[in-house]
Amino acid sequence: MGSSMKLKDEFPVARGRIYFDAAVMGLLPGSTMRVVEEYTEDLVAHLRTETPSEGGLEKWAGKRSSSKRLFAEVIGATEEEVACVPNCTTGVNTIFSMIPVKAGANIVTTDLEFPMGAVVVNHQRRRGAETRFIKGRNGVVETGDFEKAVDDDTAIVYLDHAAWFNGLLFDLKAISDVAHDHGAYFVVDATQSFGVLDWDIDRSGVDFAATSTYKWLLGGYWNMSAGFLYLNKEHVDRFQPEYVGGSTMERNPLPDSAEGYAQYEFRPRKGIERFEIFPRAELSYVAVENSMRVLLDHGMENIERQVKKLDTLLVDGLLGSGFELQTPVEEDRRIFVNVKLPNPAEAVKKLSGYGVSVSVRVRGVRISPHFYNTEAEVETFLGYVNKAVK
Repeated sequence: MGSSMKLKDEFPVARGRIYFDAAVMGLLPGSTMRVVEEYTEDLVAHLRTETPSEGGLEKWAGKRSSSKRLFAEVIGATEEEVACVPNCTTGVNTIFSMIPVKAGANIVTTDLEFPMGAVVVNHQRRRGAETRFIKGRNGVVETGDFEKAVDDDTAIVYLDHAAWFNGLLFDLKAISDVAHDHGAYFVVDATQSFGVLDWDIDRSGVDFAATSTYKWLLGGYWNMSAGFLYLNKEHVDRFQPEYVGGSTMERNPLPDSAEGYAQYEFRPRKGIERFEIFPRAELSYVAVENSMRVLLDHGMENIERQVKKLDTLLVDGLLGSGFELQTPVEEDRRIFVNVKLPNPAEAVKKLSGYGVSVSVRVRGVRISPHFYNTEAEVETFLGYVNKAVK
């Protein structure tokens, strides 16, 4: 299978653990930790100043806009197609709220969706929409299943690009063709695939996509995370989000005065900023901006190749030990692995005792290495699995 990828950064948490849990949270590169420490020092110094000024925070001012440019590079988009949002949930809700859904329309998705997405889909019933959940078979939904479920009354086809519990990768282009042939919009939660796949999203047929930054994008602990929203360029000036704020509108240049509130008469601005209702969380974007530099320095094509190579080693080893998978065997149809074990919760507990991080998900164990993991760790892990189930 070849040697492991040569890392250009350190990952401190990986020194003492086999961390195969990127689908929960990606490890922070050492350089990003140092950036966070430096930013925090500048922030505290700023807060201690009797008369606060920008001071040491000035040098961080451009990191949020820089993060949009780097994110666009990671996913194969343009910066004009990327908005900053608090997290994936906000992004998905923003998308659904502005797509017209008439009474009697339907929303098509699968029963493999992350619960957040399923809730948003079901919430469309209040608009008179029917919800259609395609039933998976052993963790797989085929493109042909969408062809049967989508019709001319379908308003939205929605899915997680990588199924959250087993890493199944959907054929986005084929499914987008099905959606578009019936006049539906194609919406994707890419939290489990942005940052690990070599994307070319502008050629994928995806209309809208959202992500949080704390998983494969290596943006830090989940409660300091942020998010990105992608809109294909043809949609940017055609759609108006439900919520508005100071950044989403054009300002009337009247000076502040008794009549000054006339400047807040809402006129939506042109361009991607119309979707940035809360473009703050500077620390979150400072962190992920550096981490995306790390990703791009290694190369997204190389990262995808490394992760799939590790997955294949896992698949071959687990099948060779007689275990059953809840993930497709084919390398191009998965980005992480779920294996059925007799008592998954007990197995995960034992593996943790051996210094391994994995997760229980849907009657199995989810194993999600990132590019910083190695073939040697996979071999060690496979030995631990056999030990844990005895």
